[in-house]
Amino acid sequence: MWKLHRYYLKELTINVGITFLVLFAVVLTSLVYRGIQKSQGGDPFDAVLIVVLFALDSFQHLLTISFLIAVVLTFTRAAMDRELTAIRAAGISPRVPMLAAVLVGLVLCALGSFALHYAIPTVHFAKYRVIPEAMRNAFLSMNLGGDRIRLPNSDYLMTFSDRDVQRGEFYGCTIYCPEPPEEKLSPILFVDRVSMPIEKDSPMVTIRFEGIHDPISGDAPFQSWQATMSFDGLSSRDRRDERDDDLRSDQLLAEVMKGVHRRPHEAVYSLLRRIAFSLMPLMLAPIGFCIAELARDRGRVVALVMSLVPLGLFYLGEVLGARLLLTTREPLVGLLPLGLLLLFGVPLCWRQLRR
Repeated sequence: MWKLHRYYLKELTINVGITFLVLFAVVLTSLVYRGIQKSQGGDPFDAVLIVVLFALDSFQHLLTISFLIAVVLTFTRAAMDRELTAIRAAGISPRVPMLAAVLVGLVLCALGSFALHYAIPTVHFAKYRVIPEAMRNAFLSMNLGGDRIRLPNSDYLMTFSDRDVQRGEFYGCTIYCPEPPEEKLSPILFVDRVSMPIEKDSPMVTIRFEGIHDPISGDAPFQSWQATMSFDGLSSRDRRDERDDDLRSDQLLAEVMKGVHRRPHEAVYSLLRRIAFSLMPLMLAPIGFCIAELARDRGRVVALVMSLVPLGLFYLGEVLGARLLLTTREPLVGLLPLGLLLLFGVPLCWRQLRR
């Protein structure tokens, strides 16, 4: 029996690895533009880091989909080559080759559980906070990727015609402000010089505007104007507060048990949702095996199309669970995806394995 297990374990592991690498490469490629846009002229390493962090946030989805595709392809190939038929004819239960998928599913459950409860929340927290650091690097190198800077928490936009990198000064600047600081001013102001000294270890930057002129009225309302802002504000005008997705499961559970969480039902829902995602490979192992054996005479393409049914049911439960949480405030709806998978998988496996 061990030779049979080892035979399918080897093929299944290779298929899982190849499928995951292909899907992960596709996700990385699709996020390249977002990484370049978010880094906004910073160091190339910042763009790469943003792309990798955003891609790692989808790790559990890619792992589950890769596993299901690998199970279906592996055992569809075995069914089409009549290997599974020969195993049944030899008096061996189909549960024996299926055990290889279950073992790989258990390993992926452990890996996915660690990722969902500890690693992915950390990645989710970091991916929204690496952008200010990218902006810091861009300012320190004075490589702003263009001739414009958007001021934080406003619609003000500054352009410049020349700059002194060593002194951190900009010349020939124009400020576009849809809502001017005074009603008599025009929405466009000319500035002779803008100084922006950057301290290496400071999270703030002080910007000083000198020689401000109104090009329409010709007035000079301010001789100088100083503003202090953070790199976080320079990178994004919309501040994102910490959410449950940014917290590890032990932190969420501690806040619920201490009674300090503002919405404990949402925290428990997040915990149950992570448990459902971590158990998904184990649930899909027998379902994928039965789908592959059922599609023996129909080919791999039909088997892959049939495998979309359990995936669709799981993500349908994910959407319905989020909706029901808003109306019922019952955190147990986080396990709804597993319930839908059981409703689909139990009759299928019962029928196919007892033939």
